Amino acid sequence: MSRELIAEKLKDAMGLHMPTVGMVTVSSAIDNRMRACGIMNENEYFIRINSDSSEMKELIETIIIPETWFFREHQPYSYVLKYIFEQDPDYITKILSMPCSTGEEPYSISMMLMNNHVHPKRYKIDAVDIARLNIGKAKAGKYRRNSFRSDDKSFIKDYFTEKDELFHIADKVKKQVNFHCENVLAQEFSLSNNQYDVIFCRNLLIYFDNDTQKKMFSIIQKMLLPNGLLVLGQAETVQHSNGEFVFALGSSSHAYVKKDNLSKSRQHKQNSQKQFFKKRHSKSRPLNKNPRSFSANKTQATQNVGRKTPNENLEVAFELANKGKLKKSLEICNSHIKDNPESSRAYYLLGLIQDTQGESNKAYECFRKAVYLDPENLEAIIHLSLLAKKNGNDDEAEKLKLRAQRVKERQAG
Repeated sequence: MSRELIAEKLKDAMGLHMPTVGMVTVSSAIDNRMRACGIMNENEYFIRINSDSSEMKELIETIIIPETWFFREHQPYSYVLKYIFEQDPDYITKILSMPCSTGEEPYSISMMLMNNHVHPKRYKIDAVDIARLNIGKAKAGKYRRNSFRSDDKSFIKDYFTEKDELFHIADKVKKQVNFHCENVLAQEFSLSNNQYDVIFCRNLLIYFDNDTQKKMFSIIQKMLLPNGLLVLGQAETVQHSNGEFVFALGSSSHAYVKKDNLSKSRQHKQNSQKQFFKKRHSKSRPLNKNPRSFSANKTQATQNVGRKTPNENLEVAFELANKGKLKKSLEICNSHIKDNPESSRAYYLLGLIQDTQGESNKAYECFRKAVYLDPENLEAIIHLSLLAKKNGNDDEAEKLKLRAQRVKERQAG
C-alpha cells in the first residue's frame, strides 16, 4: 500500500499520472532510491519523502528519463519562425520552453533563429525543467549522437564541435538560453508572473490527468500574451483548456492561439482566406549593377496612385524613391504592405528606403523578411550580405554571398 501512497505523493509533487508511465516504472524508481538511502522498509521510505523534500526531488530525478533530440518534429519550428517574422523589427520576442529536458528544444529554437538571420537581441529564451540533472546537462551543452535524429543534420557543422565523441554546442547558441530548474506546477514557480509570445509545452500534458491538465492550461493562459502562440506535442490537445485555446491559422502542427486572438485563429474566416503563410516562388528581379539603386520599371510616377493596380503602385513607389521622394515612396510602400502582407518586393523597397535613411537595423529586418517571403529575391539577399559585412558579421556575410551566387546560377539556368 505504501507504494501507492508514494505514487500519490509524486502526483502531488509533479503532476505525474500513474497510468501514463506504469507502476512498474515507479516501483523501479522507488527501489533505486531506497537502496541509495539504505532503507529496506517502504513505510520508512514514505516517511522519508514526507519529511525530506530533497529526497522527493531525488525520486523525481530517478523517474524522469529524458527522451528528446534536436529539431524534433520540424513543423513547429517553421511555424514559430513565421510568427516571429510578422513582428515589428524592434520587437523582442519572448519564448519559453517547458519542460526543456536536456536542452535540445530551446537550443533548436536558438539555432533556427540564428540560421534565419534573426538578430540575437530580437529574442529571449527561457527554458524550464524540474530535473536538476537535465538542467545540468543542458547548461553543459555536450551531446551524444542520439540527440541528432532529425533528417536534416546540416546544422551540426555550423553550431557544434565534435570532441571525445561528444558534440559541444557553440557558445553563441548557449548564451541565448536561460535555464531554470523549477517545478512549473509549484506555487513558488518564479516565472509564473512572466509573459511570453511563444510557449513550447510539448510532451508534458500526456503525463497529467485531466485535473492537472486543467491546472497546467490555467498557468499557460496566464503566462501567454494575448497574441501569443502555444505549441503542444503531437499526442496532446487543448481538450481540457476550458475552450481557452483554438488552432492557429495556417498551422500544420499542434500550434494554438487564445480563443480571442481572431487574427490568428483558423476559426476566423476572413483571415483564413488570406493564407498568410502560403509560400511564394515568383522570380525575383534581376540584379542591378549598383546594389543600392532602386530598381523599377519605366512606369511614370504619378500622384494618381489610387487608380493603378497594386503592382503598378509599387512601381510608382520605386520610381519616386529613385527621384529622392522617399517620404511619398514610403507612404505608398507601407500602404501596399498593409494590403499585400506577402509582397517580397515591397519589403525589399522598404529596406532600401530605410537603409538610405540610415536605419540599417530596420533595413536588415526588411531585407530578411523579403528573402523569407521569396527565397529567390536575389537583390534582397545581396543587400543582407552587404549589411552583415558592414556590421562586422563576416561569416554571415559570406554565407549570404554564397547563397546569392546559387540563386543567380539557378536564375541563369
